Amino acid sequence: MPHPPDSPDPPPADRTPPVGTAFVSAQDVEDADDVLFAHPPRPVTRWMCGCGEPYPCPEVSFAHLVKHARVAP
Repeated sequence: MPHPPDSPDPPPADRTPPVGTAFVSAQDVEDADDVLFAHPPRPVTRWMCGCGEPYPCPEVSFAHLVKHARVAP
């Protein structure tokens, strides 16, 4: 049964490419190579708190807040 042209979503069989059809074009592959070259992975160093959470943990943040608090005379 043919799919009506005004229907918003074609059935899954209509969305699959024919056998032997390339999923991406040569230009897509070239663009992907360019992106991967321009975005290499890099090591990242993170500070860890003594309790094992990322620094500053909520307790350290609160302690800094208390230490820097000033009360007006």
